[in-house]
Amino acid sequence: MKRFVLIATLLSTFLYSCETDFDVTSDWEDIAIVYGLLDPTDTAQYIKINKAFLDKSVSALVIAQNPDSLYYKNIVVQLQQFQNSVLKKTIDLVKVDGNLEGYVKDTGIFAASPNFLYKTTELLDQNSSYSLLITESDNGKVISSETEIINDFQVLRPTSTQKVNFSPGDNYNGQYVSAKDAKIYGLVIRFFFREVNALDPNDFEDKYLDWEIFTTKRSNTTAGGQNMDYDIAGDGFYAFVNSQLVENVNIYRQAQKFDFMFSAGGETLDTYNQVAIAQQGLTSGNIQPEYTNINNGLGIFSTRFYKNVANVPISDNTIDTLACSPATRHLRFENTEGDFCF
Repeated sequence: MKRFVLIATLLSTFLYSCETDFDVTSDWEDIAIVYGLLDPTDTAQYIKINKAFLDKSVSALVIAQNPDSLYYKNIVVQLQQFQNSVLKKTIDLVKVDGNLEGYVKDTGIFAASPNFLYKTTELLDQNSSYSLLITESDNGKVISSETEIINDFQVLRPTSTQKVNFSPGDNYNGQYVSAKDAKIYGLVIRFFFREVNALDPNDFEDKYLDWEIFTTKRSNTTAGGQNMDYDIAGDGFYAFVNSQLVENVNIYRQAQKFDFMFSAGGETLDTYNQVAIAQQGLTSGNIQPEYTNINNGLGIFSTRFYKNVANVPISDNTIDTLACSPATRHLRFENTEGDFCF
């Protein structure tokens, strides 16, 4: 399944680079805005490339609605694969409309269509590094960046054979081993359940809820091999389910399973997040230079990795607590005996 998240804006609020200063008030002098996260677990890689500039004679709101002002007409976009500093392959990316790829751009200040992206379906090598090269054909200007690729990593607990028990008043402890070239980690638990028509058990709908556990857990280094753990408060699960579902006397519910969905991000992505967090408490008069790792441009080019521990069974205690806990019994979940608690 393709997973691709675009930054909500074009990062055009970047006024300065940590490497290069730009005069954004020069007439029609464009600045490349680049966003790309290479993911070896995905079936396709996408790079978002826009241009940002100010024209003293035209309102920025008018410029934002003109696609010709947002996209380059003549650029060559390539990925170069390196192993041990030796160039192994050059990959040409093709220009596509993200709206037709399933990544529909939100409407707003900027023109929503077309939504140009640069794509490759080339498989990525976890033991290689990749350089991004963007060449403006009209003037020979080159925008570049580079990133390592995150390696696979091991989840020790849970496994697809270990029942997960969320016991009220206690913590569930999970464990994994950090990945090479990863720095920041996230975890979402997907809780699967079935809603059954109270009058017709053959009429049912399978559903799920996504419970975000953490988003910015960090390893000490990017070397990999670090034992990492986390605690989840058992009471938190029932509070979460209660916050997401409503009582409905026309149905009853059956708990089914969990998926533990891990994500890992590279060191550059972690640095970007740290800078963004540091800016949140600043007033507009104290905004500091934003982070970028794009040479001759602005934005971010890094790596990410997704790992899913699927079909994790739910303990009998958790099923019975879900059915009978004061926090969730009104939601009509069956207990392990197929009964309800009222």
